[in-house]
Amino acid sequence: MASDPLALLRQSIADSRPVELLTASSEPTTTLTDAASLRFSQSSGEPVVVPKEAATRYARSDARTEFYSVGQLWVVWDKRDASLKDFMQSFTALGVGNVPIADRRAVQSYLAGESDGGARVGEGKAPVPEAGPSRPVAPKRKYEVNAADLDFCKKLRAEEIELRDRNTVLRVAGTGKVNNFEQFVKGVMSDKIRALRKSFDGRSAAPAPSAAPVDVNRARKHKQSHPIIMISSSPTSLITMWNVKQFLEEGVFESSDVARANEMREGNMHVADIVRVLRKRQGPTGETTTEYRVVDSVDGLQKCGQDPWDRVICVVTTGQAWQFKPYKWVDPRMLFRHVKGIYFQWHNESANPAVRDWNVTEMRIDRNRRHTDRQVVAEFWRNLDTFRRR
Repeated sequence: MASDPLALLRQSIADSRPVELLTASSEPTTTLTDAASLRFSQSSGEPVVVPKEAATRYARSDARTEFYSVGQLWVVWDKRDASLKDFMQSFTALGVGNVPIADRRAVQSYLAGESDGGARVGEGKAPVPEAGPSRPVAPKRKYEVNAADLDFCKKLRAEEIELRDRNTVLRVAGTGKVNNFEQFVKGVMSDKIRALRKSFDGRSAAPAPSAAPVDVNRARKHKQSHPIIMISSSPTSLITMWNVKQFLEEGVFESSDVARANEMREGNMHVADIVRVLRKRQGPTGETTTEYRVVDSVDGLQKCGQDPWDRVICVVTTGQAWQFKPYKWVDPRMLFRHVKGIYFQWHNESANPAVRDWNVTEMRIDRNRRHTDRQVVAEFWRNLDTFRRR
């Protein structure tokens, strides 16, 4: 039996009939991640089973030749009451393609029967066949190797450069020469090792009370050594004290007005002078966390401890020179010789001529595609890491 996935989903919503999720073995499941197909019950006749990847007739707003799958539209309807953050994260968690925020309301209105979808809904000449054990899956076409692609891949592998760390560089290849360092250690390094051991033994035998003040000062210095990022206090800035934490920690951009409204609903009527941002990274020894401090004024900077300007590593500017008047370096050309400069703007805006000679990195944020925010944040951290290694 041939069926239209879009019509089936819309009719099930109109009739208040739940859509059942099925695994590959046709067992019921509660999550779309484990599901392979969706079963639509009918008022008369047998239920209709459709693969969750089956394309519908509803086109994407950003690509009219691409259509949403029935699984994507089911998530849009299932998460119709979710917050913006939960709505965006649900697509990644469930393993289906993303639906832009701009399409959310339009899709929900169409599925609820409140609109006809307009030009977004195609005629659908070829219906999608049912899925499930009653219908054998059509055999896949035999893969034919493209000779040009094969030659290109061989050339690419031949020119590949393997990145090494301190562990892999010490490994010996199967055809490599194996050196015995035992005699070298015994004959040359034994005296040096013995001297180092004696120095450590003498240091450990030193009086303990004298080490206490050093440990206290060291801990105090470590506590105040968090890197600092300064942003603009301008109301037109894309990154503000309201949305900077979510943007840099979670990789999700939310406009300052929306972020402020959400905080106020939770009882936070005033923004903090200092925002703590925790950056988590995976390293050879596991996950590491680095704490950064974000401020938008010199007054907030002075609350970060002694010599805060020595810890400022980045300044996010809006291209307005008045931002730098209370700074240690008033001239932006001099300022961005000492700190990393970042300029955020919308993806469809033209380049700002004011920052052309300031030695800043321009980064663009898409107005609608929230799945690109993580790429922007990753590039931001890479720029900071490169600057700090100079």
